[in-house]
Amino acid sequence: MRSFLVLIVLAAVAAGVFVHELPEGEAKADTQVRRAQEIQSIAFDGRGLPVMAMRQILASRPGELLDSAKLERDRQSLQAFLEGRGYLAARVDAPSVTFASNGGAYVSFTIAQGPMFHVRNVGLVGASVEDGVVTISPGDDASAERIERARQALVSSLPLKAHKQATVTLKMHTDVTASAVDVELIAR
Repeated sequence: MRSFLVLIVLAAVAAGVFVHELPEGEAKADTQVRRAQEIQSIAFDGRGLPVMAMRQILASRPGELLDSAKLERDRQSLQAFLEGRGYLAARVDAPSVTFASNGGAYVSFTIAQGPMFHVRNVGLVGASVEDGVVTISPGDDASAERIERARQALVSSLPLKAHKQATVTLKMHTDVTASAVDVELIAR
């Protein structure tokens, strides 16, 4: 009988129902299910962050159970998101998780966005400016989207060679101390 009671208690604990000890020494299942390690909120600690856009890329959501692997993927996604917007020196720390007395988890990402990087130089190899349209210039934000649009615009503006569309690859050199990027477009 005692081992049967132990099995019931273990099953209840695994299901999230917790047992309280009564003064008489009897056990009674709590009717409230404790939401163990359920994410209550996700916050970003940093200045000038695009919070709404950042929330949209998170895989973790309030109301879900805490998953450390998912939070690490979220950290990496936030890092890539900021770098893609031109914040190439951005740093997203591992999430800090605080637990409330009810077992709920409060997640916070500390983020140092850093400076916006800008294009310092644009080089064109394998074609001339007369051959195609270069839509990026020094001083532009060094966002991945802007640089990719410039690459695609150059591809579509280059003349066909032997009935084949030209290809354009990118080479980039990042100067962290100057918050600058040198872009080289290589046409083939």
